[in-house]
Amino acid sequence: MQLNLAFLDPPQPPPTRPPPTAWEQLDEAARLAALGVLARLIARMLAAAPAKENDYE
Repeated sequence: MQLNLAFLDPPQPPPTRPPPTAWEQLDEAARLAALGVLARLIARMLAAAPAKENDYE
């Protein structure tokens, strides 16, 4: 059986910043264009969805 003592272990390097996400790599104009496309897609999906009636009575 082998035991390790925590104070003898080498110190861990500080965490580095994770690589940027795809969204972070886009410039502001591309982000605004993507948001516009998503907004139109969501609006189209909501308009095409059947209206649900609240029949609680």
